[in-house]
Amino acid sequence: MRKVRRTSSRTKRFKQRSTSGNGSNLLWYVLIGVCVAIILAAVFGTRSLLSAQSIDETTLCHGEGPQSITTILLDLTDPLSATQQSRLKTLIQNEISGSNTDTMLTLGIVSEFPERWGAMFAKCKPVTGAEANSLYENPRLISERYRSEFLDPITEKLNGTLNSSAENKSPIMEALQSLVASTPYFSQQDLDRKIIIVSDMLQHSDNLSFYRGEDWTFFTKRDGEQRLAGNLSQVDVEIVRIPRSGGKTPPSNLVEDFWTRYFDRQGSRAPTVTSLGDL
Repeated sequence: MRKVRRTSSRTKRFKQRSTSGNGSNLLWYVLIGVCVAIILAAVFGTRSLLSAQSIDETTLCHGEGPQSITTILLDLTDPLSATQQSRLKTLIQNEISGSNTDTMLTLGIVSEFPERWGAMFAKCKPVTGAEANSLYENPRLISERYRSEFLDPITEKLNGTLNSSAENKSPIMEALQSLVASTPYFSQQDLDRKIIIVSDMLQHSDNLSFYRGEDWTFFTKRDGEQRLAGNLSQVDVEIVRIPRSGGKTPPSNLVEDFWTRYFDRQGSRAPTVTSLGDL
């Protein structure tokens, strides 16, 4: 009987030690988990900091450059109606919100004044506050940077163009090439590239004018085809057509034939066409 009691006593002490050991193990697991979380936060925080430090302050692109490019050309040489202006703003806002982070967005205009050609805005879309990781990033600061350095500037440029006065010429080809040439990274053909042209597509310049009845045949006889840069290889083109009406409007078959041949020679994919109508 004594042996049984001693065995029972030892069993009780063993159980007490086991229970105590389980508690100690749980504490260790908690401490280890906390340490791992701190290390991960430090690692990701450091990577985030390094990533932020590698951002180009001018373009907001990361060191390796944009992931894709969207170039928007606005032909507002004839003013838009209030409804068309509203639709245009919505179109561009949707394009911005639907773009991925590190998409380069550039904005340019068609003007009779060459000094106004080129990219008036060219920046990569940065991370928004909603995409920030609250574990190691400050969503409020990221949201503020997105608004102040990206969204506000492109909105300001857009609003400024909408208030422009009517002009006497619409050099669409010339302004488009100037915008493409001044868009950073556009020559990198491995990037997904898209051009959005908001225009009535009624070319009217010293080089070519649909209003003078000048068509593709006239263009080629003036060596215009040889002057094409051919730098739109595999580029997606979206035309948002501004409708024009009236007796002085050039024939639609002349306009469509010319642009079909133009984009084909430039190497782009076949354009898609929608309307910026106001009815």
